Amino acid sequence: MNVSRTGALALRIVRGFRHDRRTLALVAIVPLIVMVLIGYLVGDDKESLRVGVVGATLDSEFVRAYDRQRGVTVTATFTNEADAVAALRDGDLDGVVLGAGHESCIHPPDGGVVIEGCVPVIVVGGQDVQVESAIAQAWQLASAQLMDQVIPPGGLPNLEIDRIDLPGGERPSTISYAAPAMVTTFAFLFTFMLTSVAFLRERSSGTLERLLASPITKAEILAGYLLGFLPFAAIQATLVLGYAIVILHAKVAGPFWLVVLVLVLLVVGVVNLGIALSFYARNELQVIQFIPLMLLPQVFLGGLFWPVVTLWEPLRAVSVLFPVTHAVHALRAVMLGGQGLADVAPDLLSLVLFAAAMIGLGVLVLRRQRA
Repeated sequence: MNVSRTGALALRIVRGFRHDRRTLALVAIVPLIVMVLIGYLVGDDKESLRVGVVGATLDSEFVRAYDRQRGVTVTATFTNEADAVAALRDGDLDGVVLGAGHESCIHPPDGGVVIEGCVPVIVVGGQDVQVESAIAQAWQLASAQLMDQVIPPGGLPNLEIDRIDLPGGERPSTISYAAPAMVTTFAFLFTFMLTSVAFLRERSSGTLERLLASPITKAEILAGYLLGFLPFAAIQATLVLGYAIVILHAKVAGPFWLVVLVLVLLVVGVVNLGIALSFYARNELQVIQFIPLMLLPQVFLGGLFWPVVTLWEPLRAVSVLFPVTHAVHALRAVMLGGQGLADVAPDLLSLVLFAAAMIGLGVLVLRRQRA
């Protein structure tokens, strides 16, 4: 191997990157953004889940012990179950501890033995397993602390989970919980890759320039590309959804057509996003670097792995702007909760607005092009 020739080739590549400021910026910015988000999300600085307790006061022993647990805060106490569940449904709470879920269950008057048949109940929406796990784990830790970490012979009382937003309140399979997030993420990823790379090739081959020089209008060009890419993107999304349902047996409790509608609206927006961003990429390497920049913040902040309600308020406001946030929320409501069109209408409207905004961005960017 000739060292000088090898070194000359390496030097040429380095010089090429040095003059490509856009690629250098993406090389530096993308990993920093990803690491900042990961550092925040795996840390302990997130907002606590809001929990209500039935049958106890704020200064009671159980409430104080429960409130000390990481990730939860007791924000209200109730004397009856109906008021607590109503607050949960209204979005004022993320979960409720009710039944015998306080010190009468843990420190009964007969000498510290757990009362037979005393079964605390955790009430949650049920569509977000992270919320359910965090609230239940906090109860277990608080219970153990109140018993001075001495577990009675029968162990801690059985803990029941009441999922009020799920048909029958039953716990779905793991894949059913994961399916909405999985389908949304892959639909976004595959659609963005397909559209941005394909449209970049249209520009590189000179096809777009020839179209701009023809009598066809810019709006017609954008509509033509959208209609051309959309069937392939829809096929990809359908394959992912079909595999999750048929092969992995993911649950679809609500109307199937509503699941498809959510994905179609998402795909329309992402197709136009890919077209618009491809104008800012000079080569396929830059397109590839756009993928984590567009996808990973939405994965981290869209409620796929961490509940949106636990995010820092400014980040929560940012997550509302992401289509993945609304698509995951809508699919969970339909696939897990069996909800209908009226229930997910706000999420559908957000996806429509995202698609319209991306179409507008595509038209704006296309108008800046010269034939």
